Amino acid sequence: MRDFDSNRIYEILGEEFKNIYIVDCETQQIHAFKETDVLPGFSAHMLYNDAMNQYIDHCVYEKNRDMLRIALSFNSLYTRLENAEHFNIHYQSKTDSEIHFMYTHFGCIKEHDKITQIVIGFANEDLDIRRNNLDMINNVITPSGLRRKVLIVEDNELNREMLKATLEDEYDVLEAVNGEDGLQILSQNYKDISIVLLDVVMPVCDGFEFLTRQKSDSLLASVPVIVTTGNNSQEDELKCLGLGAVDFITKPYNTRIVMSRTDSVIKLRESSMTLAAIEKDELTGLYTRQAFYHHARTLTNFMTDEIFNIVVLDVADFKLINGTYGTKKGNEVLIYLANAFKYYIKNGLLTRYEGDQLLALFHSKEKIDVDRIENNLNKIMEEAPIPNIRVKLGIYENVDTSLQIPIMCDRALMAVKSISKDFKQNIAFFTQEMNQKLLAQRQMENDFKDAIKNREFVVYFQPKYDVSSEQIVGAEALVRWQKEDGTLISPGLFIPLFESDGLVVQLDEYVFETVCRFQKDRMKQGLPILPISVNLSRASIHFSDVVQRYVNIIKENEIPFSCVPIELTESAALYSQQILEITNQMVNAGFKLHMDDFGSGYSSLTTLNELKFTTVKLDKSLIDYIAKPRGMKIVRQTIDLGHGLDMKVVAEGVETKEQRDCLIEMNCDEIQGFYYSKPLKQDDFIGNPQLDRVD
Repeated sequence: MRDFDSNRIYEILGEEFKNIYIVDCETQQIHAFKETDVLPGFSAHMLYNDAMNQYIDHCVYEKNRDMLRIALSFNSLYTRLENAEHFNIHYQSKTDSEIHFMYTHFGCIKEHDKITQIVIGFANEDLDIRRNNLDMINNVITPSGLRRKVLIVEDNELNREMLKATLEDEYDVLEAVNGEDGLQILSQNYKDISIVLLDVVMPVCDGFEFLTRQKSDSLLASVPVIVTTGNNSQEDELKCLGLGAVDFITKPYNTRIVMSRTDSVIKLRESSMTLAAIEKDELTGLYTRQAFYHHARTLTNFMTDEIFNIVVLDVADFKLINGTYGTKKGNEVLIYLANAFKYYIKNGLLTRYEGDQLLALFHSKEKIDVDRIENNLNKIMEEAPIPNIRVKLGIYENVDTSLQIPIMCDRALMAVKSISKDFKQNIAFFTQEMNQKLLAQRQMENDFKDAIKNREFVVYFQPKYDVSSEQIVGAEALVRWQKEDGTLISPGLFIPLFESDGLVVQLDEYVFETVCRFQKDRMKQGLPILPISVNLSRASIHFSDVVQRYVNIIKENEIPFSCVPIELTESAALYSQQILEITNQMVNAGFKLHMDDFGSGYSSLTTLNELKFTTVKLDKSLIDYIAKPRGMKIVRQTIDLGHGLDMKVVAEGVETKEQRDCLIEMNCDEIQGFYYSKPLKQDDFIGNPQLDRVD
């Protein structure tokens, strides 16, 4: 690791960040530069991707995780920093039950035009922290230790000297003797000049022409101009104001007035710049989420007689757009949608709420016209910069303004989420049924910790049968949630929820430990042992220490690795360098790997070829069509493929004798499904007479 250049690091980030890390681009190792609060995953000398993935899994709100994994991978980060030396990423962080708004600032240090170090600063974006950052933003506008510059454009030497004498104690003064010279100086120094004091009557180029030419250049036009004139003509004043001047000072000069007005205009400009830096999204120009919350609350509190609605615009498969067309085209799409949103949404506030989600709060006395919205939405999609874009709207109509602003927004988000996979419907309205579902999900999340503690999650075993002998040769561990009052919660309700919020990681380990203890008890009793496979979710795989944790559990229970195979779903095992490394670690440790749900939609021959699976499990969706000619061919060729790769083939979801007979004829190795047995409680599984006959 190269030495830290403290001055350069603070030049990039400022000093307000509590946690600052440096990534060595050669080794991709992460090093702590300033660590006030230890962040999960950011331990010494970890690889950047591992550290960031752990941070995302532990600290980032589930809705933001996928976006951040893509945006903050090392390769993505490096590529972006090649084009921009620094940028911010905004996201939500969840600790306990609190949601905070965070941003991470990324910058780079280069040597010979090559990035050698990446600098990362973590900061809380909530309003109280934002106020603390105002000084930092002001320092960016006017760096500490540097005096503001004033440009005096005046042909009369005496007047020029008088203005200079008034201002030079507080400002660095630049001088021009006519408008032409003034424009040249301004063009060369516009980034540094805080204000121009401009005479009207001058040779070569007068004040009117100066203002006209300045106005035509957006960069030069950002610098405010105070006109100085000895002609108290109202007509001239109006003309100058129309050309962009912000104030007038009359001759002869009153030094106190000159100083006061110069100071006031500069402060007003810098306050506006600061506000824009805080409040506006850099790409779309819409409000940032936190600024939107602030203004939305003000608006709803002030306009109590108005009816408010919230609409969220969501781009379907935006990751695919970036992947297919590139980030630049993806940004173009977002800018286009933001402009379209501004055009159609009147009387409201707009924000870039998520990476690819735009949201608006607007008031209207008219009921929402669905047909008109549908037509506008179709027009937006037709005129988009790329073809076949799908845009969906979620609407919370007649909002309850007594709610917190984030809750109002969540209701519109619930609506759009309800149609996220619906290709026919593009508009959805929030309903109380959606709210009840959300409340139920939050209750499950709140109950999870106690459920783990009280062992409310019950592990069932679904037997696997050898096709030829029809004897039990293994089982799969499945989890059910039975609450203390006897209520049984379906896995279809809690598994997807816990996968999205990260709780599934703890649940995976709970099931694995339960199975290991079961196998240990069998061994102690001298009873036959057969493999019981355990599912490992995609979320669990992204933890770099998952292998070591599971190895430790195996060793604590003193059981062989072979009796607890690991099942990875197609989607979880979808090939990547990180998945390859983790699965290799598992195999090297002694685990057997099974690919679960093969054929459910994510199949990849690369995955089968590169990852060391010993068993492939055919998804029920394939088995359901086995009686049809095309379905039979697909299953037969898939079984042949598995055998050709020296893998055992298991068919799951087998429910009929016809399906079983087909699989026997195709030389499938094992069968799992209701035809032989539904998932069994532990006692019922132990009591199966076949179990005691296992060799």
